[in-house]
Amino acid sequence: MKPPAYFPPIFVVAFGLLVSGGLQAQTSAQFQAQQQQKYAYSTFSAMSAPVVLPMDGDADWLTGLDVSLADKIFPHVHLDMAFGTSSIDQGELRTGHHDPEARDAVTFQNVEFGLSGRLDDHNEFFVTYAAAVADSRIDPIFEEVFWKFKNLPGGFEVRGGRVYNRFGIQNTYHPHGFDWIDQYLVNTRMLGEDSMTTIGGEITWVAPLPWTSQFDVALGVAPGHDEHGHGHEHEDEHAARYAAEESYFAEGEFMTVVNWTNVYNYNDFHQFRGGVSGAWADNESGYRTSIYGVHAEYQWRENGYDPGGRYLRVRSEAMFNRYKVEDELVEGRDPNTQQDFGAYLSVLYGLGNNLEAGLRGEYVAGNYETDQDARFRVSPGVTWYANDARTLRFRLQYNYDNSNERGTDHAVWAQVSFNWGGPEVR
Repeated sequence: MKPPAYFPPIFVVAFGLLVSGGLQAQTSAQFQAQQQQKYAYSTFSAMSAPVVLPMDGDADWLTGLDVSLADKIFPHVHLDMAFGTSSIDQGELRTGHHDPEARDAVTFQNVEFGLSGRLDDHNEFFVTYAAAVADSRIDPIFEEVFWKFKNLPGGFEVRGGRVYNRFGIQNTYHPHGFDWIDQYLVNTRMLGEDSMTTIGGEITWVAPLPWTSQFDVALGVAPGHDEHGHGHEHEDEHAARYAAEESYFAEGEFMTVVNWTNVYNYNDFHQFRGGVSGAWADNESGYRTSIYGVHAEYQWRENGYDPGGRYLRVRSEAMFNRYKVEDELVEGRDPNTQQDFGAYLSVLYGLGNNLEAGLRGEYVAGNYETDQDARFRVSPGVTWYANDARTLRFRLQYNYDNSNERGTDHAVWAQVSFNWGGPEVR
């Protein structure tokens, strides 16, 4: 028997009210540093760019920074919309749920409302309700609802509820935290059109080492894949022997996700991050799907931990999966094991005038038997932030997109984003 849709929020809130008060929890370090006008290079945060926001403890109602209820509950509002064109129908190119949906039309990629609760030294929570709007269709869901117990003895931290899994780097971000207008190809190919999500519990341990070494293990069930529409599928050019969409984790199936991330601060100016991830669960066909990933990042800040200055960030992830699904052509035939591989490399360079230039390269290998194409995409982009709080963002991006099935295509997108509120609980 499946629990009702409201079970995770009620459970984690009730449990959090019953339980309240090691090592410093790295996932909370960035918010505390921002309030002290310092930068902290932490394992996971809601902020992708390495900047210091102008937070001083006084509520700024224009930007939402430091706005709170009793200094405990912090609201967030995000809006992302894009307009552009592509050389073919955008449905052929789009892979992520929040990607631009139609050419020569406005896509409301993300409308999001959230609350971050920072109740005391041991209790935090996060709730976010979001939707994409296109073709007069809106599909809102609670993307994340979790309670977090931090600063537990022995360097432990626990999250319970509906969480974006700590798998690699990109999977933890909501659309307002993306560095690009569309999602990485490898993320949508391996993890689904939205971030891989677990309804259950996650335990984190920070090892007592000279550098930050964090282990995350999530156990729970996979949510349904029909919460968001799958409106970007293209027609198959041949009858695929195996249906790739059945390789995703099935609703209600027990899933395990592990992540090991290391952060090393060489000095105030140079930081490194690297790690490995894995995820396992039964898929839509009842067989097993396994996903493996590696991630690495280098970061340089001109002013070190102090505000302002230029920055450079180089980030990369690679993923590999193995799975079996039912044979679509021969009923009862023992299916062959399928696999796919993909990777991306993203480089961002931030200038002192709130201008940011970037270059992204991506590749997914594809699989003929599952009718998944081999695809290569290169994207230069430029972003300008209207203020130091990054409340208003303008982004321009070009995609050179090559597929072994479609050939070469092109797309140009402009995006406007509004972000009100401070860093979220992660």
